[in-house]
Amino acid sequence: MTVDVSFYTTAELAREAGVTRRTVMHYAELNLLTPDQVTASGRALYGPYSLRLLRDLMDLRALGMPLEEARDMVTLRRATHDITGQYRRDWTRADIPISDERLQALHARLRAINESYARQAENLARFDRWLSKRFTGDQASVATPEEDSATG
Repeated sequence: MTVDVSFYTTAELAREAGVTRRTVMHYAELNLLTPDQVTASGRALYGPYSLRLLRDLMDLRALGMPLEEARDMVTLRRATHDITGQYRRDWTRADIPISDERLQALHARLRAINESYARQAENLARFDRWLSKRFTGDQASVATPEEDSATG
């Protein structure tokens, strides 16, 4: 079964992801994001999954993931997913050109980021509840110092 796939040019991919064209080109130069096709004239074309990978790269970098680990993440995901982003059930360990040691380090980093995210999500939810209790419309009630310390 053949799937009809639409491709993005560098500029289209950048626009969809909300980044500059130069950002996409920079990530391509660093092999963080690779084109899925290159036209005869040399124009890079990116499949639908590249948009998700680019957004994920931006998020991972914002969360402090080093470039090398971000590259490993993209390599791993490209090896286990097709151009549309569907999980490939037929992938094998040989499809992933990353050492076991680097995969273990990546796994440890992702767990640390996930744990940090869970803590922050809990803190933000608590702060949101505190704000919701104290503010209604333009009316603000004055919190006691004990209540203020409860948000931290």
